[in-house]
Amino acid sequence: MSKLVLRAAVVIDGTGADPIRDGQVVIQGDRIATVGPAAPVDGDAQVVDYGDATLLPGLVNAHVHLELDCDSDMTRLRRTHAEAPAPQRMATAIGNAQKALASGVTTVRDTGGYLTGPIDARNAINAGRVLGPRVYACGAPITTTAGHLAWCGLRADTEAEVVGAVRRMVEAGADFIKVMATGGGITPESNLYREQYDAPTMRALVHDAHRLKRRVAAHVHAAQGCAIAIDAGVDTLEHCSWMYQDGRRGLAGMDSAAVERLDRRRQFVNVTVAGGSRRMFRDMDHLDALTASDREKIRAFGDAYRAMAASGVPVAISDDAGVVQTYFDEFPLSVIAATVLLDTTPVGAIHAATQRTAEAIGVDETLGALRPGLLADVLIVEGDAAGNICNIPRTVAVYLGGREVVRQRRLQVAAPANASI
Repeated sequence: MSKLVLRAAVVIDGTGADPIRDGQVVIQGDRIATVGPAAPVDGDAQVVDYGDATLLPGLVNAHVHLELDCDSDMTRLRRTHAEAPAPQRMATAIGNAQKALASGVTTVRDTGGYLTGPIDARNAINAGRVLGPRVYACGAPITTTAGHLAWCGLRADTEAEVVGAVRRMVEAGADFIKVMATGGGITPESNLYREQYDAPTMRALVHDAHRLKRRVAAHVHAAQGCAIAIDAGVDTLEHCSWMYQDGRRGLAGMDSAAVERLDRRRQFVNVTVAGGSRRMFRDMDHLDALTASDREKIRAFGDAYRAMAASGVPVAISDDAGVVQTYFDEFPLSVIAATVLLDTTPVGAIHAATQRTAEAIGVDETLGALRPGLLADVLIVEGDAAGNICNIPRTVAVYLGGREVVRQRRLQVAAPANASI
């Protein structure tokens, strides 16, 4: 089996380690063979030198809604999805997946659509019938009658009903279970500030999902819902906004005692940096251009997440793509925002959107970093992304399982076989 050698001025492996200067990634088949400083290669290796670019793992966006169309009008977005025939939903999902892939997202976790539609889209993409990133899907989210995203079709109110809903989704092929533990913004009749399930019901749902070897992702905005989800043992807290009716949210609403009860070995907070929180980073050349007011806005949004991270809670970055003006080709902007939101370095932000996110969804032994033995999902971007995170939207090429699937621009012609430095 011939080897493919990718070289660039900078290699960021996604683990949080320091970047490798003048590095290379050696790929054999669909797996990474070695990662390290550029070195001579033997045999029939094909060498592609990307010059002054950066190699990093393909991004992992663990909170998307492939069937939603990002409409700027919330009511229209909801109605379009609720009323669309199945072929339209499938076409939207495939198109959105391809936009994500073109931006360097090689893995998405779909956190809810209409019944089994997202699972069908996953099957089409993962089987190679259409091009797209790797997809993990839950099918429909479990919610209450009149609850958040009830229009996705899976309503359950009692302990027996939520257990039955878990089993229906597992039987349909769900990779994980999604539960709407609180109300949400794009379902006006739900209550954003209140929990949808009491503690015994949430525990029953999580217990049965874990019995069936499925992780549980819980949508949580309301503070009490966050605490209930933590104590029930959910695996990822999506949004984790700590909101109250009186306007408190984030650090002002955070229940420190509940945060202390988080199991830092297996429970993750998944921050969704959606359209409104990242719009200011479009076409930005360097973070120095960020205004003081925008910087303060992003930092205020991230105050509770920084506090949780400081206490040892593992925090991942996603974006809720599909909701209002949260476009599938703009996840790199969320990674830029993460440097300010989490008060971290570019390498730290990339870690939060690659290996850390892969850990959160339970696939870190397969993907999410440039490490020997993992799937060769590689993103190449212009310039030094370790020195300037604003380079990360500037896609040059994307490899999925060692195969080039996106080529925006090749910086340097591939060296011939048997070439060495």
